[in-house]
Amino acid sequence: MQISQFRRRIVSSGALAYWGAALAGIYYLLQAIIYAHTSASVLDEGAYLYKGLLFVTGRYWPYQEYGPWTNHMPLSFLIPGATQVLFAPGLRSGRYFVIFLGLLLLLGVWILARRFGGKWWAAAAVAAVALNPSMVNAYSIAVSQILIACMLVWTLVLTLADHRPAWQLAIGAALAGLALTTRENLLPLFPLLSLYIFWQHGLRAGVWAALAGTLTIGIIHAVFWSGILSVWASWIPTDLLDPWRIQGGGTAIWDPNISLEPRIYSFAQGLRSNFIPLLGVFGFGALVFFRRYWKSIPNWRAAIFLCALFGVFIVTHAWASLWQNYCVFCFSGYLMFFSTVGIFFIVIINQSVSVERAPLYSGFSVLIVILASTLVGYGSYQEIGPGLLELPLPRLSGGKIQDGSAPLFAYFENLLHKTYPEAERLVAALAGFLFAVILILVLLLLLPRLKAGKGSKQNLGLFAINVFLLTGLILSPTPLLSPASELERCKGDVIAAYEQVGEYLRREVPPGSRVFWEGGLSVVPMLYLPGVDLYLPQINDGYSYRLGGDGEQLLRYGLWNDELREKWRAEADFILIEERRYNPEWKNFLETGEFQELERSVQISQCEQKTGIRIFRRSR
Repeated sequence: MQISQFRRRIVSSGALAYWGAALAGIYYLLQAIIYAHTSASVLDEGAYLYKGLLFVTGRYWPYQEYGPWTNHMPLSFLIPGATQVLFAPGLRSGRYFVIFLGLLLLLGVWILARRFGGKWWAAAAVAAVALNPSMVNAYSIAVSQILIACMLVWTLVLTLADHRPAWQLAIGAALAGLALTTRENLLPLFPLLSLYIFWQHGLRAGVWAALAGTLTIGIIHAVFWSGILSVWASWIPTDLLDPWRIQGGGTAIWDPNISLEPRIYSFAQGLRSNFIPLLGVFGFGALVFFRRYWKSIPNWRAAIFLCALFGVFIVTHAWASLWQNYCVFCFSGYLMFFSTVGIFFIVIINQSVSVERAPLYSGFSVLIVILASTLVGYGSYQEIGPGLLELPLPRLSGGKIQDGSAPLFAYFENLLHKTYPEAERLVAALAGFLFAVILILVLLLLLPRLKAGKGSKQNLGLFAINVFLLTGLILSPTPLLSPASELERCKGDVIAAYEQVGEYLRREVPPGSRVFWEGGLSVVPMLYLPGVDLYLPQINDGYSYRLGGDGEQLLRYGLWNDELREKWRAEADFILIEERRYNPEWKNFLETGEFQELERSVQISQCEQKTGIRIFRRSR
């Protein structure tokens, strides 16, 4: 009896909710450390860290002519650069800093979810982040997603809900301004936040918040004037910004022509990796238009703001990735900037909406569940398609069952005339569709009994979305909702490998040397070479490369072309080449007697071949 009372006391006190949130946070930390040490460095990570180091140490200034290509807002480089100066240049400093930001993000998630939904919803919100391998992975490498996600969460912590102190509203608006000056894609945040503050907190609070945010944005623009206008010139089609657009001509070599199906697949991948926030907003979003279902006006206003913010971000980032050709498969990564907004929206809906009879909404929600499940199935075809196609089925001939069995693929091939790749996609999408149909049928059977037994006023639409969200929470750390690459980690320590490579390069490449970089997409090894002169446009590899054009003009903007490539190769003291990039052209150029090859570095990745760096020193 005493044990039973003790258990009830723990549950009623919310101690389990606190322990659940703490354990989720610890799990996030452990996963983040693993990802930080096992994830290969990407181009953006190397660019943010290395350019930031150059800027913070004063070697160059953002938007400087003949400096690094500053293709984003200044803080996206300066903040990572500051970590390199405050601690030690290298990948370890950058990645450990973003792990700290991830924990700070989780704290903000817990505070805001607790404010609107209580302890248990706070624990669930933290778990929604911690159990998502895609999200933890994205927040464990030193790119701008975690910077923005953390700023955004704390902006909402300071400003969302009723009775926020004026000083918190002002700081929150200033933080929104900092987010904009970190990444230009956060442009909608500050105006939408200002409108919300005016609406919810009144004229005086709105004026102070608007001033704080405007002052923050204005000061940073003034410090980096007028070069910062080059960022806006890339997005705003007005002749007034022509002086800040890249001159020099030439054609970008990265200009893929991608068909419709890969764009749909990219969207499905985004849904998989951000399943809970996307389904929550898509499934519950319609409820913000029905004021009569809401118990609290402040919560209704907060939900409208979050829904509008998420909707604008989805549209703008889908346009930039899925509609344009520049980076179609970046959609999933783009969602990581703001996906936590959807988690808060789910909490507010469940705590603030009371709806029983709404047949149109129920029908809409059922369609959302079926469509989302079908897309998740389609997006998982590489993981689940082969297994499904190998399922043994009875053999049929002439409409009669024959002895033995045949794989499911045989039916797709013989009856539908599908190739194996086509069958993979189709069977995976059908599996997702059937899963949703079965789930809905089960819910239709359960809901009347729940209402009769407990007097529940639960609406079928709300019930279906919430059950599907719970299913997504359980399945987040599985191949269904996370790509295999984010579940099966390389056992090698990438940070230690870079440090070993960096130490070797530092011994062989003296300060003041001119270095031609062909060492891989990420220039992280250059962080370990103080005082070395890298040809700056190479930081962005082929993304800053142009076919043709005026080399001198392109160099002013941090770009390069064939003319500059040949000039640099002819004058470089060292040429660093990743083993897998060493092709016949390089062989012919380097084996003429002008260069001496030194001992190769160790492999950067223990799970990929030819990732070591070959070092060629010019003979004098």
